[in-house]
Formats: sequence, structure tokens, C-alpha cells
Amino acid sequence: MPLHWMGPYREVVRALIRYANLYSHFQPEKRTDGAAIPLSAQEWQTLECIYEFEDQFYNMAALADKLGIPASNFSKYVKTLESHGLIDRYRIKDNRKSIILKLSPAGKEFYLKRIQLIKEEWASIFPLLDDLSAEEISAFVAFITEFGKVMDPNIPNRSHLQKL
Repeated sequence: MPLHWMGPYREVVRALIRYANLYSHFQPEKRTDGAAIPLSAQEWQTLECIYEFEDQFYNMAALADKLGIPASNFSKYVKTLESHGLIDRYRIKDNRKSIILKLSPAGKEFYLKRIQLIKEEWASIFPLLDDLSAEEISAFVAFITEFGKVMDPNIPNRSHLQKL
């Protein structure tokens, strides 16, 4: 039976749902990619987020928000990364409560080695966007962002989910 309410966007929604299902199924698995330190997708994304924003001195809650994950999950991933010596914690002198994270020298080395393998995995994906204009890419990002909000139970009046 066709799902008419999606109109011409059924295949887009199907692809997004398939991606979300694959991601949620496989993201907890730890992968080594030949590296000595196995990380799950979420742990890797946490490491990459810390690296991307380390010069902006975001606290842990702000970084968790950038990833769209609960602060408690972010904290768990940080502990794993810390146990492997990949990140270091810092405090701002004027604010003892705010913890700032940075990659350790070993963490940067690990990231730079592993990113080469990830670039190879993504090499077939990015060219699919090459023919899109900046406006089309912005529209695509806006679509994905709104799609995420529909599923986010923390956004009032945006989700069919009710927090228990």
C-alpha cells in the first residue's frame, strides 16, 4: 500500500530511516580499523567533536548538545576516551565548574592516523554532493536538521514522543 502522506519524498524518508536503523544497530560496536584502540561510532564522534571545537572552550554540555546526545552519554564516552589517554580535561581559571576537553598529544596522533581510513570510506559519498549548489546543500542540511527535531523528545511540540 502506498504511503501517500509522504508525497514525492517517500524514497528520501526510506533512505533516512534505513540509515538511522543501520546506524543505531551498528554504532555501539567497537571498531579498530587497524588501530590499537577500539572505539564505537559515538566515541569516535565525541573525539572528533572535541577536536573540532577545542579552541572554542565549549563545556561538556555544549559539546553534547552539538552531537545531539544526552550529557550523561557524552560523559560516558569522555571517560572511555580518557581511559585510552586520548583526551585531557582542563578548567578555566575563573570558572572551576566548567570542564574543557582537548585531545592529548596521543589523541591527536590517533585521530590523524585513523582519519585517513575514514576519508577512504567516505571517498565515494562526498562526490555525490559535488553538483549541488551552496543553496541546495543548505536546504539539505535544513531538511536533515528538521528531520532530527521531529524525533527529538526534548523539543516541545515537535515530537510525537512523550518523555516518561
